[in-house]
Amino acid sequence: GTPACSARIGTQELNPTQLARHVDAVYPRFARVFGTTAKVLEEESGVGKGIGSDRVGIGMRGDGTAPRFYKQVTVVDEPGRGYTVLLDGRKLKTPAKQDLVLPTKALALAISAEWEWQIGNDIRPFTMPLMTLASTAIDRVPVRKEVIIFELLKFFHTDLACCRDQAGTPLAKRQAEVLDPIVEFASERLGTKINTSDAIMGAEQSDEAVGALNKFLRELGDYEMAALDAIGGVTKSTIISINVLDGNISVEEAIAASRLEEDIQMEKWGLVEGGHDIDIADVRVRVASPSVFLQLAGLR
Repeated sequence: GTPACSARIGTQELNPTQLARHVDAVYPRFARVFGTTAKVLEEESGVGKGIGSDRVGIGMRGDGTAPRFYKQVTVVDEPGRGYTVLLDGRKLKTPAKQDLVLPTKALALAISAEWEWQIGNDIRPFTMPLMTLASTAIDRVPVRKEVIIFELLKFFHTDLACCRDQAGTPLAKRQAEVLDPIVEFASERLGTKINTSDAIMGAEQSDEAVGALNKFLRELGDYEMAALDAIGGVTKSTIISINVLDGNISVEEAIAASRLEEDIQMEKWGLVEGGHDIDIADVRVRVASPSVFLQLAGLR
């Protein structure tokens, strides 16, 4: 079952195990998402066996792409379980080797499209956000939910939507106009007052507010938690995430709310091509994907 492959890094010839470890060291973010470790070498071949998404890491290149190792992508219904994606007739598995069983056909088709639409002979993992979210919901959330909740509660006091510039500045005025309604909605959703502040240490939240957020988070399903955590990671705001998940603001409004300071800087100094525009496009994908993910999963 060990893949017969090697690669050259500079002047050094690496065997499969060394290559997998090199990928882990050089691309830790990719490894966290797709599970790229020497464990991929344990995968067996054969009809009917599952194909782990971590197999992508075996041929990882310096530009973040990998060779495409499959030709046909299909979706099948597993009665009583859900829908799964097949690569050349073999079940697609998560990085943790679990079956990638999805709750709706729509989500399964969307993820299959991410695999199918890889250009030519290359796989570009960074163009597969729905696959990443599904793997997170299946592999990471069930075993790390307590850690995720702890981290979200810890950063509640420095939530971007609650931390403001000094009163009277152009940024503070823009923040009040855009963020106050977002904070107000979240306060109503949680049933408690959420504080805002221009203090350098952030906006200290009451025990009641922390408790209300804790209760809200614990009531979320695994798919919802994966989506909320993803949006919060890019917007630096659980408050904005709650607004997006509940449909109170659009993806574009969430992006604008999370980039008020950058937008004011761009208005003053101009947009830097190859910098600001790429950042905006990246944020748009990372905010839109979780929203679409929940809609396709039938949860919104």
